[in-house]
Amino acid sequence: MRLVLSQLIDQLKMPHAPGKTQPYPRLRNFLLDALAEGKRKHIAHVMLEADIGGIKERLAERRQRGEAPVSMTSYIAKSFASAIETDKRMQAYRLGQSRLVVFDDVDFAFMIEREWKDEPIPVFYIVRAAQQKSASDIHRELQAARETPLGTDGPMNALEMQFFLLPRFLRKAVWFVIRRNPYWFKDVAGTAAVTSMGMYTAGAAVGIPITPMTLTLTIGTIEKKPALHDGQLMERDMVHLVLSVDHDIVDGAPLMRFAERLKQLLRDGTALLPPA
Repeated sequence: MRLVLSQLIDQLKMPHAPGKTQPYPRLRNFLLDALAEGKRKHIAHVMLEADIGGIKERLAERRQRGEAPVSMTSYIAKSFASAIETDKRMQAYRLGQSRLVVFDDVDFAFMIEREWKDEPIPVFYIVRAAQQKSASDIHRELQAARETPLGTDGPMNALEMQFFLLPRFLRKAVWFVIRRNPYWFKDVAGTAAVTSMGMYTAGAAVGIPITPMTLTLTIGTIEKKPALHDGQLMERDMVHLVLSVDHDIVDGAPLMRFAERLKQLLRDGTALLPPA
């Protein structure tokens, strides 16, 4: 026993391992809040692959023709918005114990990196009424948001930043009120979420999110795989996706029907058609 205590004291006397101490970015509190809210829900996940063969070529052809650019993320997001528009209950939220609020507009919360004090910080950016916008509109809006430093795009943004600098107990009190009012939650966080991780790696990969939303789409990597197309086996581009839902609101059968509808939209390229 004495030998163990002696060794422990000797270790405590040793100099600290090389490294440095730096402040934890307080603006990351928004992410901690989102994770805390997400852990409160019964989230179910379904992993799927969608055939997007030929879509990358069509996006490249648009650029060559000088048309408004469309990223793969904005293409998938527009397809996602179109799928939700046909079944808006997928983005419903509970109001009390006995009612649901089903919103008409699809307000997407995107996870993007923005600069704050010369450091990239992951934050939510909300694209409002995404079902009414084209894929190029969504791409343009997200690109502008990524290039705009935090706190420089309006007083409301600056006010939101100040909120996330508050102590945790004050933020918890505010979230307690917001989560009970779907209309306020929509204003703060949107109605559905989209996060894309596929551009950071290769091969088969996709994340499983912790999300406070009723419906979240996580976009993974794209890889070439053999698949049937027009009755023939050929190599096709397949995107890995995860759909995450609040199981208190969305059941398995509606989720799978929604997944099939989303896969059909992604395969057909409907999101690249001109707005009606």
